[in-house]
Amino acid sequence: MTDEKPRGVLKLVSEKPGLSHDPAPIVAHETMRSSAELDPLVRQVAANASLMERFRETVGCNDEARVRAVIDEVRSYAINIDPNLTYAEGAKLALLLTDYR
Repeated sequence: MTDEKPRGVLKLVSEKPGLSHDPAPIVAHETMRSSAELDPLVRQVAANASLMERFRETVGCNDEARVRAVIDEVRSYAINIDPNLTYAEGAKLALLLTDYR
């Protein structure tokens, strides 16, 4: 008797009608605004002294959760100014703010 396990192919059958095995359609993504386009918003966020103080204290620390929280706070504040700001642009904005340190 050998220790080999039986090999085979496991096929799962779905009872859902119209199930397609075609790949998902490619969705066009919106392009992210350039640094120059985000600059006016960066300047407005940088004008918030208390937020910038927390940002400066946090950037470069080794507490990942604290850094994430302040970046989320920056993003949230920026969205109040520009509701069209995307999540990715909010992260880019936080990177651009490091120049205002």
